Amino acid sequence: MEKIIIVITNEGVLIDDIQNQNIDQAHLDKIELIALPTISFNKIDSQGVKESFERLSRGFYNYCIFLSSNAVKIFFEIAKNQHNYERIIEELNKINIIVIGPKTKKILQRYGFESKLGSSTNIMDKKYSSSEIIEFLENLERECKTDNQKEIPKILMPRSAESVKSNNYINTKFKYILLDQVFFYETGEYKNVSNSEEWKKLLELPDRVEKTFLIFTSPSTVRSFFKIIYHQFSQLSDRKNEREVLQALKVNKVISIGPKTSLELKKNKIDFMESSEYTINGALESLLSLIKQ
Repeated sequence: MEKIIIVITNEGVLIDDIQNQNIDQAHLDKIELIALPTISFNKIDSQGVKESFERLSRGFYNYCIFLSSNAVKIFFEIAKNQHNYERIIEELNKINIIVIGPKTKKILQRYGFESKLGSSTNIMDKKYSSSEIIEFLENLERECKTDNQKEIPKILMPRSAESVKSNNYINTKFKYILLDQVFFYETGEYKNVSNSEEWKKLLELPDRVEKTFLIFTSPSTVRSFFKIIYHQFSQLSDRKNEREVLQALKVNKVISIGPKTSLELKKNKIDFMESSEYTINGALESLLSLIKQ
């Protein structure tokens, strides 16, 4: 295998994540990883957030659903500043916690909470996407419809305000369950690009001879990636569309983590390969399988 560069739009990814993909050391030595910071997270201190914590502390909710590890982290960051923090944690321990995938489950364990994956009942269909969370909610709705004596489940779902732009907001109308989607945070383009070693490495790509593969990990990272390029690196992006920017960077192949990210790439007329499993590990596995061919 010739030497390659993997750029991924998530600064939390480590070379260890590639080592977990059953790739031998000889091949691993030929991979350079650029974990690119693309988005910043801003907590939302709204009345809706305060009310959701108040409801949680009173035992109002039966379920809490987390759709990302960032949602978990920000939830607890905001919770610790609430006057009734201990009560919130006490009540959270009593309810069912559902998560979108293995990484979110692992992050939640660090806070001392166990959870269940809200994924498809068919093990062959497990992709860890929001569509499987919707399937979980629809199954819960059907259960409650057939059991008239059952109390209506009340569900808290901490969310990013970007979910609306990313077509990730759940618009399904439920009759037998109550779903509170509360915006706990918003995302924006990463601000400290000028001091980022990873962004410096990205700008050096046109002068490199290795093949480059770019993994987009969410719709918001697609938007932020190009905003940063256009706002801060005009020498690279002058009069170029998104597809031409990637060509200027000499990106050989783009990989999308899942359907919502794919939609964002399609808007920009960018060719891509979609991961077979909608996780970072799944995207890495799909890419490494492609490289080995």
